[in-house]
Parts: sequence; C-alpha cells; structure tokens
Amino acid sequence: MTRNELIELGKRIVNCEGTEEEIEEIIDLFNKNVPHPSGANLFYYPENYNARTFDISTYNLTIEEIVDKCLSYKPIIL
Repeated sequence: MTRNELIELGKRIVNCEGTEEEIEEIIDLFNKNVPHPSGANLFYYPENYNARTFDISTYNLTIEEIVDKCLSYKPIIL
C-alpha cells in the first residue's frame, strides 16, 4: 500500500467511518501493511504508553505523522 492509501485508511479509522466490523477490517488492513508492531494503536496512544506517567491530552500527532512513524519503523534484530 502507498503512503497516501494508508493515510486514507487512517482517516477512516480516526473518524470511525463504518460499522464496528468494517472498522476492525480497516484496522487489520492498516496493521498488515505497516512494519510497526503497534500500527493502528498509534492513532490513539503513543508508543510505550503508560497511563500513570503520560498525560494523553498532550498526544496530538497528525494522521500523516503516525503513518510516517509506522512506515519508518525498523525492528531490532537480535
């Protein structure tokens, strides 16, 4: 998938466009097309989110920034 296609999926996820089942399918499709292990979760929570130490109201990345973060992820190879 292209970056622009992923951005469109991200918009649909964030705006909850569709039924619950359709949104789950969109999330699955997004997650299958990015290397980041948290994938679509990043639309709602930052990496390594800890509710005790992080004020979620300060988390305001754009959809484009999240897609870029997901695409640029490099796994640690042991």
